[in-house]
Amino acid sequence: MERIIVMVKNEVGVIADLTAMLAGAGINILTINTEAPGDTGLIIITTEDNDRALAVLTSAGFKAIIDDALVIRLRDEPGALAKVAERFKHSSVNIQSLHILDRRAGYTTIALSADDREKAELLVERESIV
Repeated sequence: MERIIVMVKNEVGVIADLTAMLAGAGINILTINTEAPGDTGLIIITTEDNDRALAVLTSAGFKAIIDDALVIRLRDEPGALAKVAERFKHSSVNIQSLHILDRRAGYTTIALSADDREKAELLVERESIV
C-alpha cells in the first residue's frame, strides 16, 4: 500500500492547509491519519494520485515522502502482533512505522513499514499479506 507521509510542525491549521492544497489540485484523499506527540507531527495519507499529491505538497514546502507499507491481516487476539514484532526483532528488521487500519470479524489489518521490505515480507505468513 503506497501512502504519503508528511512531517509537519504541530500547529493549528496545518491539516486545513494541507487538505485545501490537495482539494485545490483536484486530488481526492482516500485515507488520512495524524500523529502529533510533540512539536512535530506526521500526517499519513493515501490519495487517488499519490505521485501528483506528493508533487503538490513538496512544491508547497511540505516535507513529504511516499512510503510503500506492507499491509497484513492478523487474528484479532492478544499476542498476534507481538509474534510478528518478535520475528522482526530476531531477524534484525526494524519496524519504522505501524498503524492499525481496521478491526472486524475477528481480524486486525495493519500497515507497517520496515527498513528491509523484502525481508519483512518473508517474516509474515504469505496468506496474511493483503
